[in-house]
Amino acid sequence: MIFERMKDIRTYFDNTQKELADYLNVSRSTYAGWENGIDAIPLQKLNGFCNYYGISLDYICGLSNIKKCEIINQEIDKKVLGNNLKTIRIKNNDTQDKVADKIRVDQSNYSKYELGKTLIHTYPLIEFAKYYNVSMDWLVGRKSSSKIDK
Repeated sequence: MIFERMKDIRTYFDNTQKELADYLNVSRSTYAGWENGIDAIPLQKLNGFCNYYGISLDYICGLSNIKKCEIINQEIDKKVLGNNLKTIRIKNNDTQDKVADKIRVDQSNYSKYELGKTLIHTYPLIEFAKYYNVSMDWLVGRKSSSKIDK
């Protein structure tokens, strides 16, 4: 889903893969791999793509059909993200083991995500957002509400 929406948005705005690759500071072939669904796009790069077009992570990841979002913070802060992951997990009375299993990562890595030591990868974060029905934009600190705009 991500790659399809990335391509649709890029072509709608009449940008080339090379233009986006340059903006995201990667090679055109790396960008093409993301847009063609061959490679997983890192969360920081996906955030950069969304910032470029002023669109929501929730939209690009298929959690919402609303493209635009009011962005309060363009950069991902690992500590904010980790705290938000932990807040949602605790609010739902879940263990790190349970969450790690649901998003298909090992518990030691999940613990590093919550502590803000390591940035979670894009696809486990999508699984987390889906499982708890929370906004990816909120999780990474881009908007103030945890609600997914439908």
